[in-house]
Amino acid sequence: MNDEAVFIRHARTRQYVYNSRNPVGRALIVIAPIVAIGVLYSLYSSWHWSEGELRTAVYQAAGTLNAKPHYASRATSQEDLVRNAVLDTGTGPGHGLSVQGNGVAGYRISTENTGTVFCMRLILTPVASGAPFPAALERHHVIATVTEGSC
Repeated sequence: MNDEAVFIRHARTRQYVYNSRNPVGRALIVIAPIVAIGVLYSLYSSWHWSEGELRTAVYQAAGTLNAKPHYASRATSQEDLVRNAVLDTGTGPGHGLSVQGNGVAGYRISTENTGTVFCMRLILTPVASGAPFPAALERHHVIATVTEGSC
């Protein structure tokens, strides 16, 4: 058994440091930086979109949009509808998403962390309803198609 302490005071700074003469201190000298690097990598990956996360989120969003009617106006851009559908998938960090475009050309979906770009095109078909909603905000069946590449 080693009688050396795990922590000792540094001679000049008087701060506690790992004692390299103790086996536990030596192990901590090696393990502490490895753990710190792992934590930093984990934080980095949770704050940045990956190519796979973006691809999964865009295709899931298209499926969600196709699944049920949505309240929308055919006269205005559907950027918010597309952005919310992508973010509602829960894939990716939830920030840094860029959705740009219009209904005619499609919506360009990208992030600042990835080089991949997706194009989502929407076709809105009105749903006949007896509800007293204004004509500008009707329920529409959405047909969303996704292609890889810019619109």
